[in-house]
Amino acid sequence: MRRILAVLALAAVPIFSLAGDDQVRKELKALQGTWKTVGLEAGGKAFPKEAAIDFTFIVGADGKSIGKMGKVEYQSLIKVDPAKEPRTIDNAHETGAHKGKKQYGIYKLEGNKWTVCMTAPGAAETDRPKSFDTKNTTHVVFIFERVQDDKKP
Repeated sequence: MRRILAVLALAAVPIFSLAGDDQVRKELKALQGTWKTVGLEAGGKAFPKEAAIDFTFIVGADGKSIGKMGKVEYQSLIKVDPAKEPRTIDNAHETGAHKGKKQYGIYKLEGNKWTVCMTAPGAAETDRPKSFDTKNTTHVVFIFERVQDDKKP
C-alpha cells in the first residue's frame, strides 16, 4: 500500500508542475506587449507626472524583454509567479550596464495598468519588496500603461 501511495505521489508532481507552467505561460501572455512608464515612486513619494522617465518595457511571450530609455536599450529575461501573493517578478539583465545582475520584485496587473515594485539591479533575492510601499527602502515602483497601438513582439 505504501508503494502505491508513493508512486501516486510521484506521478502527481509533474501534473502540478504543468499546471504551474500553464499559469505562468498565461500570465506572460497577458503581459506580452509594450508598456510605457506613466508614474514612478521612490522613497515613499510619487514623482510628479512631468518627471516620469521616458522608459518603455517590451515583454515577449517567453519572458524575453527589452527595456528602452532614450537611446539606451537592454535585454532581459523576466520570470513571473502569478500564484504568489503578491505576484512576484524576477528580471535578469542579459545585456547593458547591469548585464548579469537580477532585480526582484512584486507586481499587479489591472487591465492595461501594470504596477511593479523592484529592487535595484544586483540586490539579493531576500530584499524582494513585500508591498508596494517604498518608504524607507531603495525600492522603486513603476506604473506602466500598455501602449494601445501595440504590435506584440
